[in-house]
Amino acid sequence: MTDDIITKLAAQIDELHFAENLPVEIDGFALKKIFAPDGDKFIFFTCTDDEIHCALTTYFHTETNEFKVRQRIGLTEFCLTKFFTQDFAHFKELLDAELINTIKNLRTLRNGKLNDFLREKKIDTWTYGSELPATLEGFELFIKPAAPVEVTNGSFIVVNYADFALDSDFVLYFNVYSDEFSGEARINGAPNVTYEFDAKTLDDLTDKLKRNLANELQNIRQCSIAATSST
Repeated sequence: MTDDIITKLAAQIDELHFAENLPVEIDGFALKKIFAPDGDKFIFFTCTDDEIHCALTTYFHTETNEFKVRQRIGLTEFCLTKFFTQDFAHFKELLDAELINTIKNLRTLRNGKLNDFLREKKIDTWTYGSELPATLEGFELFIKPAAPVEVTNGSFIVVNYADFALDSDFVLYFNVYSDEFSGEARINGAPNVTYEFDAKTLDDLTDKLKRNLANELQNIRQCSIAATSST
């Protein structure tokens, strides 16, 4: 990020009195003002609830020349498109109007909720899903099938095993558009697609989880530790 961009943003922050009157806590989320570059982003502030492993970040992205809001549930992050804008004053207006409700909605999302698509797949009566262990291979069952979390593009997280200390996890998604389950590993924060859990039905998914889940978590842990040791 260039010094010119940083200088311009700093001037706009002062001119708009940006984030001056925000409280130190919003609905249990601690606010931290950063106002500093981070790679190709300029971070304005974050709102974090470490207890539930959720956060919201406001920033300027030089790659797209846009102001954005990114939210995190566990280790899964995604942008909220309703905040996309290239106009700083408009971004401030959006935050003034929507920030508190967005944070409250983030807490609600974390609690999970079944919808008609997932009920049609019988997620709510999935025996194997209800019997998943609270911990497996040192990973915590962070998101359970009984309380799936909606993310983006029609996808729901139905299973999430996470090791927050390693910044690594395994996520099982269901997408309402493709009507398919799929898996993704995250190793030291970097996503790694796996095809071992692709399935159309819960019966097929159950078989694949029984065969592959423990080994997948073992592999994630081994790769995470190896990567950490090599740095």
